[in-house]
Amino acid sequence: MAIQSSVDIKARVLEAFDTLFNKRDYAKAAEFWSESYIQHSAHIPPGRDGLFDLVRAAPPEMRYENHTIAVDGDFVLLHGRFTGNGHPRAWIAGDVVRMEHGRLAEHWDTLQDEATQEESKSGLPMFGNAFAKPTGLPEAGSALTSLTREEARAIVAPLYDALNQPGNKDVAALLAKAANPDYKSYHTNEEWLSRDQLAEVFRGIGSAVPDLRWTIEDIQTVGDQIIVRGKATGTPRGELWGAKPTGKGFNTMSIDIFTVKHGKLASAYHVENWVGALQQIGN
Repeated sequence: MAIQSSVDIKARVLEAFDTLFNKRDYAKAAEFWSESYIQHSAHIPPGRDGLFDLVRAAPPEMRYENHTIAVDGDFVLLHGRFTGNGHPRAWIAGDVVRMEHGRLAEHWDTLQDEATQEESKSGLPMFGNAFAKPTGLPEAGSALTSLTREEARAIVAPLYDALNQPGNKDVAALLAKAANPDYKSYHTNEEWLSRDQLAEVFRGIGSAVPDLRWTIEDIQTVGDQIIVRGKATGTPRGELWGAKPTGKGFNTMSIDIFTVKHGKLASAYHVENWVGALQQIGN
């Protein structure tokens, strides 16, 4: 696709960002992003699918606003803001995109929490002419007495993102984003795994089931607790819980009860119907 002017390039990149981050039209967004998309980021998984999966897991309220954009040859520089990101602060984003044949081919970024008016040494906002409104989520370390469903979904989203094709994700980083360092994942009433041990379990399941998908089917909150009914699907390609692969897939249910502390997950009690899943694989 030939793009002749910097005006055309700016319009195309802004349309790409709006299509993916605001409209969540993944089929249309695939027309803007190259299949061989290269991602340079500490928080976004590699490739186009890694980016799209991250956006799928983000709160539906998340929006991208652009402040300014510039073009230098094949490179596009953007200064923008992500609001509704499920965090106490909006993100100020500096993005550099390399274009190739009219599509986004490579990306670098820096993210920074937006300073409040009280924190701004200059008294000026980091974005536009006004300071962003608070998201409503508590700051880390603050007391959390009740949660809305939107807040709960934002908190647990990175954990479930880590369960979607774990072999393609930085599982440890996603769990660190969702859970406190002393997080305890209980698989019986007494026995639990640490956050690092849980990351190993996720990677092990992902190795056996490369196409693992784990979705939130329902979410409820009670005070500082989050109850999630999930669905896990996939077709094992390796041994799963002692069962050899048969080429058949599974579709099973999970129940997780999380407790939140300082805006992150502190513990979880969880049950998955792996017996039913293994029966489906074997039948």
